[in-house]
Amino acid sequence: MNNELMQFSEARQQYGMTSLQIAEVTGKNHAHIMRDIRNLLGKGVNESNFGLVEYKDRKGEVRPMYELTAKGCLILASGYDPVLREKIVDKLEEYQQKERANIISLPNFEDPAEAAMAWAKEYKAKKMLAIENKELRIEQARLESENVQLAAENQELKHDRNYLDLIMRSKALLTVSQIAQDYGMSARAMNKTLADMGIQYSNNGQWILYARYKDCGYVSSRSIDIVRSNGMPDVVLHTEWTQAGRRFLYEELKKRGIIPMLERTC
Repeated sequence: MNNELMQFSEARQQYGMTSLQIAEVTGKNHAHIMRDIRNLLGKGVNESNFGLVEYKDRKGEVRPMYELTAKGCLILASGYDPVLREKIVDKLEEYQQKERANIISLPNFEDPAEAAMAWAKEYKAKKMLAIENKELRIEQARLESENVQLAAENQELKHDRNYLDLIMRSKALLTVSQIAQDYGMSARAMNKTLADMGIQYSNNGQWILYARYKDCGYVSSRSIDIVRSNGMPDVVLHTEWTQAGRRFLYEELKKRGIIPMLERTC
């Protein structure tokens, strides 16, 4: 198949590349390029930048391929590594320059008016090409910035999953000392922090949740038998946190910028 730059239908009036051309430029299998495009369309990407057409392979068999607008090329390239992205953008610009060169024809020098119009047309074409190339670079930079942001969000979600997975694997009740240890804090510091956040208050030596959290299943009270200094036996109530409560604390503490040791980077 001819791998020169394609001009799409008048409905689009944009220049781009086919999925075959992108496969050739990147060295990827064409089936993989088709798969990547279908994945993008499945995520709601604008279909107008990806036209599904047919071509005949070397055996004469009809095969599917995509025609991508310039923007479509950049959208696809944004999911690849920097080396492949650069190859696609460089080839796209090369194709555009070739197409512009093919459009410009020599004027009739015997007619000054025709010559002037031809040079004006050439100047306009070159100016438009410079603008399009600049827009391509801007779009590429925007997509790369989005990728960096998505990578950061994915890393944050990965950290969240690590700690939340740890929480979900356990069904045991936990003391505040055990939870505080996850954050590199003492039990006293953790209790004070939770009190400052309006989650709990102290009552006769026991930490009690405020009413809005009381019936959420976050804590459980356990009776502990003790012997007073005068030798008399007694019972005290001790608050322990459920795994649901541990997750609740994780989410509330994170809003304050307090994250577990497991999620901190050195």
